Amino acid sequence: MTEKMTDSYFIDRDKYSDLTSWKNSSNRKPLIILGARQVGKTCLVRKFSEEFEYFAEINFEFLQDAKAIFIRGLEPKKIIQDLAVLIDTPIIPGKTLLFMDEIQQCPEAIQSLRYFYEIIPKLHVIAAGSLIGFELKRLPTAVGRVSYLHLYPLTFGEFLQASQGFLLRKHLLNLKIDEPIMEIHHNRLLNTLREYMLVGGMPAVVSLYIQKQPVAECQKVISDLINTYIFDFNKYGRKIQIPNLVKVFRNVPSQLGAKFKYSNVEAISKPTSVQSALEFLETAGLIYRVYHTKADGIPLGARINPNRFKILFLDIGLAQHLLGIDLAKWVSDIDVTSVNEGAIAEQFIGQEIAAMTNADYMNPLFYWHREKKSSNAEVDFIIQKK
Repeated sequence: MTEKMTDSYFIDRDKYSDLTSWKNSSNRKPLIILGARQVGKTCLVRKFSEEFEYFAEINFEFLQDAKAIFIRGLEPKKIIQDLAVLIDTPIIPGKTLLFMDEIQQCPEAIQSLRYFYEIIPKLHVIAAGSLIGFELKRLPTAVGRVSYLHLYPLTFGEFLQASQGFLLRKHLLNLKIDEPIMEIHHNRLLNTLREYMLVGGMPAVVSLYIQKQPVAECQKVISDLINTYIFDFNKYGRKIQIPNLVKVFRNVPSQLGAKFKYSNVEAISKPTSVQSALEFLETAGLIYRVYHTKADGIPLGARINPNRFKILFLDIGLAQHLLGIDLAKWVSDIDVTSVNEGAIAEQFIGQEIAAMTNADYMNPLFYWHREKKSSNAEVDFIIQKK
């Protein structure tokens, strides 16, 4: 029987409460968790599985035989019968959490989700995959028959809580907007924020850092993550795109906080090539666009200029690394600062806003600036409230 697998060091995630709400919903649908590679999707689901009697995990990268079950047919009752035998785990509606990981490796499994909703609605089904966005673009979507949850790197609040700051975070959230915070608490928050802006929110890196592992190890994990993303380009990018993808990927952090300029990407002469690379990176969840809006009415998206946008990177720690920040030097030299302080602050705020949007979809991000050559007036982010 498949054992319930949990990582040895689990970091509490705010989106766990969304999973609990989904589990208890009377109109529950199969859930697709979206997010870039290594943001903690699998770890979160494994922890959530502790709320069930049985946990059936199907990873289509590792369990190649599972694909044949879906290729043969999409009848859900037959599928769970064969899957149960394959992994020797009961799959019982109401008692089992069925988790299909790296589901983009099996398009038929993605298509089967709508039938799970229609035929076995009491079965709890979660699907995830680091590159699932590409398959969802290609396949017809089961509108109204699946739900979505977007997962991002750890927010500052989650980082603070993981850094033994649970009560400090709770205290901060309970403060009124005009209520001052004690200087000792404020100083700790500033120091923790400084750490977060350099370490970032990728769970593997945060886990090492808060366990006081050598900074060199944290730096190595960040470097490995970046190389993993670049390696993934070979899976979904056409060979002619790979060099351009790498160039654009590495260039984005240098343009944080400013209107993105195609001409700033070295050695790529065609704007269409840069645009294709941006679309790829966006689908992979590695970047988010912040569109310029006139902001003279709602919805904000009705008055955007699609050719005028800024870009946020997936994670502030990864961005700092690509900009050449050395964590080891930061630890040994308290005075080290970034030449991009304003841009990094904007990355931080944008990353927080993105992670705090509704669980089932990502609200598009917007900014405003005065469209006159003689003016530099700008509002970095604009959101709609009611």
